[in-house]
Amino acid sequence: MDIRRVAVAGTGMMGPGIAAVFALAGRQATIVSRTHEGASRGVATARSLIAVLASNGLADPAQAKDAAERLVPSTDPEGAARAAQLFVESIPEDLATKQAFFARLDKAAPDTVLCSNTSGISITAIAEKASRPERILTTHFWNPPHLMPLVEVSVSERTSPGVADGVVRLLRDCGKVPVLVRHDRPGQLGNRIQHAMIRECVNIVQEGIATAEDVDLAVKTGVGLRLPVYGVFEHADMVGLDLVKAVQDYVLPDLSPVTEAGRLHREKVARGELGVKTGRGFLEWTPEQAQTVRARRDAFLMQFLRWEKERRPA
Repeated sequence: MDIRRVAVAGTGMMGPGIAAVFALAGRQATIVSRTHEGASRGVATARSLIAVLASNGLADPAQAKDAAERLVPSTDPEGAARAAQLFVESIPEDLATKQAFFARLDKAAPDTVLCSNTSGISITAIAEKASRPERILTTHFWNPPHLMPLVEVSVSERTSPGVADGVVRLLRDCGKVPVLVRHDRPGQLGNRIQHAMIRECVNIVQEGIATAEDVDLAVKTGVGLRLPVYGVFEHADMVGLDLVKAVQDYVLPDLSPVTEAGRLHREKVARGELGVKTGRGFLEWTPEQAQTVRARRDAFLMQFLRWEKERRPA
């Protein structure tokens, strides 16, 4: 599958970063928005992300300059889809909105591979109103997409295996780490793992076992610190499955069994304690504190990416 042109719809936190990834990999990347101002703003954001990568040694300056020139704005999703071989949707997480959008693109661009950046909505449901579901699949980039290596490629029962394989190869060519999610299930792969962890962390705070601050410290300085280089199954096999079984037989019966957001979580939402956007969630937030956390996250990710780059064989 020869992908030379891509289009990305959405100029929020994800779209510009996704477009930057493709532009850096030598593809012409069109950023689509409902207004010219929005599309132009998306291009400017993508160019600023490329500049950040270059200034941190993660993109060659000449490569970054060329990539910035490959980014163009558009207010015409159908036209952008026709001109591209691959279209990535990153619009609001609403099933009806996505279904209608994909139906429009499917009709306008019968040969274009259509991808959704949804973090959890069924790709089978998204493709339900399209006439060619075999070329529709999920490419879930993790936030921030210009830094996070992972992209989950999730298929429906009707997605063509050849299309999925071609998208996986494209993402590898873009320097990403694609994983193939072979069954269309809620939360795909990463969010199933992440939300199981969030459920138990909320339960720990709810039960008074530890504070939210200490839970975060335990994750950041314990299990989370080794996860980038030491996966779950690597850990289980290294320590021995007999020991893992013994610990699970003892611990699992005491973990949260709830099948919805925990009581404390729901109470906070009901009180309007939504996190950074309202200044309070499980923790207290000011805009400056939120920016400090984002900057710390991005600095760590860039340091990790530099380490990964340096250890690759020449």
